Amino acid sequence: MIKLKEEFDYKSLSRRLDIELDKLIMEHERQQKAFEDEIERLATEAHHRISEAERNYADSLE
Repeated sequence: MIKLKEEFDYKSLSRRLDIELDKLIMEHERQQKAFEDEIERLATEAHHRISEAERNYADSLE
């Protein structure tokens, strides 16, 4: 009977750890997506600023 109790406890612990792992994976994926979105936003903003600077430079040469 003790052996069954130990096996049950391990199964229960394993189940809890699987749930916790799934939560951590989902949180990591959410943070990774937010990070990638922010990088893309910054790259787009930088591209716009470079284009604007090039236009201003071209206008000043005229």
